Amino acid sequence: MLKSRVRKNLAIGLVITVVITALSVVVADDGSKREEFRKSLTVGLSVTGTVTGGTWLLQRRRSAQ
Repeated sequence: MLKSRVRKNLAIGLVITVVITALSVVVADDGSKREEFRKSLTVGLSVTGTVTGGTWLLQRRRSAQ
């Protein structure tokens, strides 16, 4: 169960990151596509890592009790 929940959060986060990054690049019309790509990717991966890590820590703590 631990691995499946963590993997599920990771997969969902990566899909959301890819979609938001693609939309940000498409919407950027002032020539800043590279900057928008980097910013969206950085924020998305940071949030995905935080949520996945938090889930992993919670599951690990619960299984230890």
